Amino acid sequence: MLTSQRPTGVARGPLRERAQHAMMRLLAAQSLAAVALTLLLGVWLGKTAAVSALVGTVIAIVPNFYLARRLLRRGPGATPSESLRGIYTGELLKIAFTIALFVIAIRLLDVVFLIVVASYLAMVAVNWLALLFIDVGEAPRSPTNGAGSSL
Repeated sequence: MLTSQRPTGVARGPLRERAQHAMMRLLAAQSLAAVALTLLLGVWLGKTAAVSALVGTVIAIVPNFYLARRLLRRGPGATPSESLRGIYTGELLKIAFTIALFVIAIRLLDVVFLIVVASYLAMVAVNWLALLFIDVGEAPRSPTNGAGSSL
């Protein structure tokens, strides 16, 4: 009996575990930075600033958590094109979710817009900086058949 073997688009085993661990560490770093920023602004500028900072950080963290969970949810039978489509769709939904949270926060909450945006951008910066320190590992490379390194 012949079965077609499709390339998988989702890492299995240790590679998937490393990816999941890296995503959770990144979210933990953002959460710690969010608490620190909220407390700092609360002590320095008061309650409204603290609430504004908390809102801005939550606007950054919640969509990131959504995307991380969505990316880890894909089954191992997905083709690379299905996986890439899932990544693009997830990122598009994350952006829409972020915009919706900004609109809700600005229209319905008593927050300082500048602090909300600055706190959001601080979480984006934490995201970038944390990637320098979190070991995301590399996907296994296929052998070059002894032909030397490939570029």
